[in-house]
Amino acid sequence: MPKTCAPWLAILALIGHLLLVPVAAGELQSVPPAPAPVLSLADLQGRPLDLSALRGKVVLINFWATYCKPCREEMPSLDRLRSRLGPGGFEVIGVDVAEDADTVRRFLATTSVGFPLTLDPEGAVMGRWKAIALPTTIVVDRRGRIRARLTGGADWEDEAIITRLQKLMTEP
Repeated sequence: MPKTCAPWLAILALIGHLLLVPVAAGELQSVPPAPAPVLSLADLQGRPLDLSALRGKVVLINFWATYCKPCREEMPSLDRLRSRLGPGGFEVIGVDVAEDADTVRRFLATTSVGFPLTLDPEGAVMGRWKAIALPTTIVVDRRGRIRARLTGGADWEDEAIITRLQKLMTEP
């Protein structure tokens, strides 16, 4: 973990990695609809990305880090998911936690990702979204409400997950 990381974030990441063991990967859990917190971060080029600008799309937000093995492993399937569902009003946003842009760029030199990657250098956004482990993925519906979450890595090409996301995409 980077030296610039807040001590509480290191503890949070350790707890998160320990929590990954009992979590069944691939279980996208429905949650009662609730307004999504603000998500406004810079991408790797320093351009702002704001979740509110994506209203009308189903958005999958993936909290991750290059030091997290399950995070790295699921990136290719997240990218393929976006390619598959994107034309129907679907977007993926990666939120890298506690790392700098150069670290993420080094990762991208070996792994192609076509969706926006943003930086949460202090973990503040991760905290507001109550993401207690890495990776944590949260799905926001077209109206800007949190509808599902998954803690741990997943195969994002699993047909059960795709069917659930497609169902959300058909809702008004």
